[in-house]
Amino acid sequence: MTDKPDNMDLDAIPEAKAQVASRHRLPLVWIVPILAAIIGCWIVVHTLMERGPSITLTLTDAEGVEAGKTKIRYKSVDVGMVKAVSLAPDHHTVIVSIDMAKFAEPFLVEGTHFWVVRPRLGATGVSGLNTLVSGAYISMDVGDTTIAARKFSGLDTPPVISREMRGRQFILETSDIGSLVVGSPIYFHHIQVGQISAVSLNEDGRALTLQAFVNAPYDRFVTEDSRFWQASGIELAFDAGGVHLQTESLSTILAGGIAFESPNGSTIITSANNNTKFGLASNRNQAMKSADRLVKTYILYFDESLRGLQPGSIVDFRGVEIGEVTALHVEYDKTQDKFLFPVLVNVYPERIQSRYLGKTQQPYEDTRELVAHMIDHGFRAQLRPSNLLTGQLYIALDFFPDAEKVKPQPLSTPMPLPTVQGNIAQLQNVLTNVAKKLEQLPLDKIGRDTDKLLITAQHTMENTNQLVSKLNSDLAPEAKLALTQMRTTFEQTEQSIGPGSGLQTDLHTTLTSLSRVADSIKILTEYLDKHPESLLRGKDGDKK
Repeated sequence: MTDKPDNMDLDAIPEAKAQVASRHRLPLVWIVPILAAIIGCWIVVHTLMERGPSITLTLTDAEGVEAGKTKIRYKSVDVGMVKAVSLAPDHHTVIVSIDMAKFAEPFLVEGTHFWVVRPRLGATGVSGLNTLVSGAYISMDVGDTTIAARKFSGLDTPPVISREMRGRQFILETSDIGSLVVGSPIYFHHIQVGQISAVSLNEDGRALTLQAFVNAPYDRFVTEDSRFWQASGIELAFDAGGVHLQTESLSTILAGGIAFESPNGSTIITSANNNTKFGLASNRNQAMKSADRLVKTYILYFDESLRGLQPGSIVDFRGVEIGEVTALHVEYDKTQDKFLFPVLVNVYPERIQSRYLGKTQQPYEDTRELVAHMIDHGFRAQLRPSNLLTGQLYIALDFFPDAEKVKPQPLSTPMPLPTVQGNIAQLQNVLTNVAKKLEQLPLDKIGRDTDKLLITAQHTMENTNQLVSKLNSDLAPEAKLALTQMRTTFEQTEQSIGPGSGLQTDLHTTLTSLSRVADSIKILTEYLDKHPESLLRGKDGDKK
């Protein structure tokens, strides 16, 4: 122990304190891993925040679709990628899992369509050729709803009308679409203005419904009075007017199409509303026919062949088409014990512009009353040929004053119209009668008599030939001698009366004397005309 100095203050010396080391002190070696973990977590969180929704797409065929390669595009912009491709539990479809981009989430709503874009060759053209190099991809068309969706069913074919296209859709109804398909063009004055977007069969199976989309601004030309007709292929028609050939563009001939137009003189200019229904006619002539609101059905019974008459044949009244044939039937009449062939026709009274007035100068209130009055005056139906080349027939309505009287039946439904025999049937009857008369002729006897007559004529010709030969041999020399003598006589006569002959001189002298005598008689006649008394008294010179 040391002695402390005398001058040291012990209270001034600080007291030493023991310090315990902290257990939570982080070593410097852990700082780097912790920072890396924080950065990794931030990256994961950022990735999850930027990651878009996942959807599932059901396809009937996954040709060209590959996980990690096939992209989803909207307006040629990548909006997703196929994550996985697998078969559905039923093994009938394919389930495609897709990761979509975050910005594409508003597009995933009900009504959005997906389809695989691959090379396609169809009646309306070729599409998807760019995928031959880049490979197939899935395209999408955003729906017009706001209801979110994550499961979708893919389309087998691309939609014809996209959501962005401006225009209006119209409904067309027809019983036969011919060569029309989805995508077939629609024409207005030979300009393509739209296309068919869908085709479906009606529930009754008797008609079809087509959805026709007309692009803006051409949709304003579709009015409530517009007429639609099939412009597919080449239309060759034979009718009473002759041969008619109608066609559209070459693409329409190959793929089919629809044309529309408003009738001439139409006063309706208001555009038709969206989804307005129209009828689709088979050709332009049928489409442009005026709509007939009033229809009267009549039944006709003909006693001749109906070959050449068919539904749609014209019912004509003195050159004006007022109706058409709707059906031809066969029925058995027990009372007459024979088959009848009724023909049903529709007549459109509105096509007859003028009205027949009776004695009271008031129009008939009921068409049946008018028709009954016309029947009393010889109104009849007759079959006539409309085209000699095809043998088609039409029904002509006209007045036949000499026709057999028939009692009208205005209360029958449908009302019967009496008929008369057609020109062809009359000609056939005449030919039949002629054939019967020819059969009654004794053709065998006439043939035998003709043979006898020919034999007699042959003998006569032989005798004539013999006579001619005899004349040539016997009479010809004598006739030649007579002609020679006659010629000599003519020459002598010519010499006797020719110029310088004595006979001609004597004849000239005689004629001169006769001329002088005629002059003297003329002078005497003139004198006597002036002095008739000289016949009694003589000339004055004689008295002296």
